[in-house]
Amino acid sequence: MADPNQMSLFPDIPARMDKFLDEKVIINRAGRPIDVSGAVWKISDPTQPVKLDWGEIKIPSETVLTATIAYMKHLLRNFSVGSAINAWYVLKRLWVSPAFQSACMAGEEIPYRAISEAIEKFEAHQRYRLFWLRHWFNWCCDQGFESFSAEVAFQFNEVVIGGGSKGQAVQSADPEEGPLVDTEIVALNNALRAARMTGVLSLKEQVGLWLCIALGCNSGPLALLREDDFERISAADAEGVVFQIRVPRHKKGDPVERTQFRVRKLTAEIGRLVDLLIAENRENSSQIDGRCGRPLLRREFPRIDIDGDGTLGEYRYHHRTAEITPLVGAAVAKLNVLSPRTGQPLKVTARRLRYTFATRLVREGASPRVLADALDHTDLQHIRVYFDLKSDIVEKLDAAMALELGPVSQAFLGHIVRSESEAERGHRKSSRIYHADKQSRTLEPLGTCGSFSFCGLAAPIACYTCVKFQPWMDAPHDKALKALLQERQRRLDDGQDGKMIALFDNTILAIADVVRRIEFIRQSEAANAS
Repeated sequence: MADPNQMSLFPDIPARMDKFLDEKVIINRAGRPIDVSGAVWKISDPTQPVKLDWGEIKIPSETVLTATIAYMKHLLRNFSVGSAINAWYVLKRLWVSPAFQSACMAGEEIPYRAISEAIEKFEAHQRYRLFWLRHWFNWCCDQGFESFSAEVAFQFNEVVIGGGSKGQAVQSADPEEGPLVDTEIVALNNALRAARMTGVLSLKEQVGLWLCIALGCNSGPLALLREDDFERISAADAEGVVFQIRVPRHKKGDPVERTQFRVRKLTAEIGRLVDLLIAENRENSSQIDGRCGRPLLRREFPRIDIDGDGTLGEYRYHHRTAEITPLVGAAVAKLNVLSPRTGQPLKVTARRLRYTFATRLVREGASPRVLADALDHTDLQHIRVYFDLKSDIVEKLDAAMALELGPVSQAFLGHIVRSESEAERGHRKSSRIYHADKQSRTLEPLGTCGSFSFCGLAAPIACYTCVKFQPWMDAPHDKALKALLQERQRRLDDGQDGKMIALFDNTILAIADVVRRIEFIRQSEAANAS
């Protein structure tokens, strides 16, 4: 074995790069140039730009370094940027292994021991990533590079890598990473609707969050969306106008982005918000020149990693994929929705909303093929996890639990008033919201609707979760709570489907929140009076 001092014969990698790189520029699979003349390769991409810094790598063997540089160039020419990133991530685990370093310094072939040391660094749920380690070794061996033994390649190929673990967060119903439960997603929807009136979120934040909820998209397609993907279509039926959006397909093997699309229908509520966002974007159109595309979720400033005159110039105002999840998370944080399960602010990512979208579709009776189409999967293997969930389980909810969870549910969005006279539109008897007492066959007023337009939703069920509702302090909210809990139990006793039983849960929590708030106000007043 060579003396470790032999390392002095091999200066830092950046100083040796030119010796190994005859090509100064290569063209990737999308037809875009990549400068590979220096120690840092900057790989531009519409949604996933990355830098490969060879200065971070310690490969004390000219042969292995040459082979690895050639391999990375091969990947960038023939595979996606994501594939190159995955390979780089995995290879960095190998390059620091003691057996690998020792063999390189001695000028020997890479032993299988180096491979096994790298494998040990991956937990079971990450072992699928070893595909790229094996791909690198096989390719370098097939190209005839020294230090890559066919026998080691054969031994490595006998190892069963397996696929990635699918759906661990989904199956475990993880309260931090898994799909949202009904009370959480309804509370989020209600808070998002209220934001339209309160202005706590920008239009871009509202649209981005609504699209995640309604489409179950990954971050990549959302980053690639453009204004002209949105359409308003006049319908011949009672709908009047139909809103739809073309969602760019992602990870389908296309060399160039925005090659394939899936058309998805949007609700009128979301469609009108998208319309408003496009109008807002165009008010600022002076910031976008004719060479740029018009992204739907537009950046305020152009990206510095994209040259306006280059092949990616049209994407200068598109967000990177890595920027979409923070955008969604920040929007939810501003809404200040608390999880009834944890009592903490709801943590939401685009991925969690995708899980939620899928699990709700399954509960509504979607077949595997329908779900695969909705999630834009080309096969069924990745969606089986959603059908393994026990989605028919109904969470227990009684009066005591409702009163405990109500204050943290964020389900009540209105404003409590002392009496009808203090309410906005309180002078109009037609704005009263009533509870129908079936036993006494009487109508008892609960509060006042502060909206100046007819909403068409069922009162009082929809009212307690509406930002315009003003419950009165002396109204019989306890009776309304008791009535809804009885209706829930009746559905449970009748053996109805879980989603039908849980239909009123968010309203139950909202009423409970009102009851608790009124109790707190009275206790505070009594304490101050004493």
